[in-house]
Amino acid sequence: MSESVDSWSDERVQAELEAVLADLQTLEEHLVEPLTLADAIAELETTRAMYEHAAVEV
Repeated sequence: MSESVDSWSDERVQAELEAVLADLQTLEEHLVEPLTLADAIAELETTRAMYEHAAVEV
């Protein structure tokens, strides 16, 4: 049975978001005809920043 995302710590969520962001940025760099991933990347960066900010406040 897979682990519930709800049980992840903020640090784990942030690490996963950073990994996905890095993967998207790498994918975009290697595409011959880049997709419009800018919106998805910006959204992930915003979400990651929110987790960073929340972790600092705790």
